[in-house]
Amino acid sequence: MRASGWFVGSLVLTVSTVVGVASASPPMVKQAKDAGFPAQNCQYCHTDKTPKKDTFKPDDLNERGKWLHAEKEKRNAKASNGAWLKEYSGK
Repeated sequence: MRASGWFVGSLVLTVSTVVGVASASPPMVKQAKDAGFPAQNCQYCHTDKTPKKDTFKPDDLNERGKWLHAEKEKRNAKASNGAWLKEYSGK
């Protein structure tokens, strides 16, 4: 009985981790749209149309994305926020 509890707990943790990875980028696109930017997909900040969190490299970002990544580091934030683009002075 005790082993099955560990299994169920591990399964819940695994599923929640996968769901978290899958939903990481769409909220950022929505944040950028809500801030008035023409973001249509991940390529607004990434060079790849469907970036993967587990293979992410800062080199896979365009200039806007690199700026957001630097802001995340500067602000010691857990994730970037599309609304920060209001402060971006690039193209």
